[in-house]
Amino acid sequence: FFLDLFTIQIRKHNPIFQQAIMLLGNQVDIDKVRKLLKRSQQFRVDGVIDLSVWDMQIQLDQILDRIRSSNVSEVFICSQQLIDNQIILFWNLKAAGIHLRMVPNELQLPQRSAETKMIEEVPTIRFKSLPIFGMSFRLKRLLDAIASLLILIVISPILLLIAILIKRSSPGPIFYKQDRVGLKGRRFQVWKFRTMVENASELQTELEAQNEVKGGVLFKIKADPRITKIGRFLRQYSLDELPQLINVLQGQMSLVGPRPLAIRDYELSIQDIDQFSRDKFLRYEVLPGITGLWQVKGRASIDSDEIFYWDLVYILQWSLALDLKILLETIKVVLFREGSY
Repeated sequence: FFLDLFTIQIRKHNPIFQQAIMLLGNQVDIDKVRKLLKRSQQFRVDGVIDLSVWDMQIQLDQILDRIRSSNVSEVFICSQQLIDNQIILFWNLKAAGIHLRMVPNELQLPQRSAETKMIEEVPTIRFKSLPIFGMSFRLKRLLDAIASLLILIVISPILLLIAILIKRSSPGPIFYKQDRVGLKGRRFQVWKFRTMVENASELQTELEAQNEVKGGVLFKIKADPRITKIGRFLRQYSLDELPQLINVLQGQMSLVGPRPLAIRDYELSIQDIDQFSRDKFLRYEVLPGITGLWQVKGRASIDSDEIFYWDLVYILQWSLALDLKILLETIKVVLFREGSY
C-alpha cells in the first residue's frame, strides 16, 4: 500500500516516470479522455491520432508504424465505433508489446473497480456492488469512534491552547456551530473553532458578489475580510476543523467522507434539478467527513462541479484502504497548506 502511494506521488511530480501512452479516436472523445487522465496524473500522453482524418481501412499500416515509433507502452481507444478492424489492431499491438485499452465514452458506466468475466467466448465487464453500506459501514463507524476518541485525548492540550488564543484575539465564543446537511439529508450542527468576527453571518450577504466558486453553490473568498488574525492561521493548517471530532463521536460525521454542505449551499445546489445531476444526491447517502477526496485531489479548485465529482468518486470507490490513503494525504496537504483559504 505504502509503495503504491509513494509511486503515485512520484508520478504526479515527475512526468518522466508517468506511463507513456497514445490516444486514438475523434477529437471530442480524445479531449474527454485527456481530462480524465489529467485527474489521475498516472499517464503521459505522448501522441494523438485523430481518426476523423485517418482511414483505418487504408492507412492501418501507417497508423501502426506511427504507434510503434512513438515508443509508447499503451494505446487508449477513445472512439471504439470508429475502428472496424479492432482484432487486427489488437494483434499487431500485442506483437509489438503494446497494451490496448478501451475507454467507453458513450457508455455511462459506474466509476467502480471492475473485472473482466467471460460468458462463453464473450468478454463482459462486471461491477461489484457499493461496499460502503451494511457491515462495511458499521466497521467504518467503529473505527471512526475509536480513532476520534484517541485523537481528542492526545491533542487536548493543543485544543485548550487554541481556545485561549481565540478568546484573547477577539470578542465572541470559542466555538462556531453551523447547521449542515448530513446523512439522508438530516440537519445537524457542525463544531468548529471560530475563525471569523462575531457577526460574520450577517456580513456574508454583503460579500456574495465576491464569491469565487464557479456556479455559486459554495461560498469561498481567498481574502475574506471577516477572518481574524488567529483564524487565518487556524484555517491555513485546518486546525479550526479539529472540534468536528466531537461530531464524529456523536455519529453525525466520519473522519473521511464528502464535506457537509451549509444550508445555504445545499439549497442553492438543488434549486435547478436539471443542472443538479441526480447522482450527486448519493453524497447524502453516506456520512459526511472531516476530510475527503476533494481535499487531497482538488483542494485548490473552486469549481463546485469538480468538488461534487470527487465526492462521487469517493462513494463509488470506497474502501478502508482508500480512507487510510486520504487521511495520510490530508496530513501532507495540511502541512504544505495546499489550496487552503
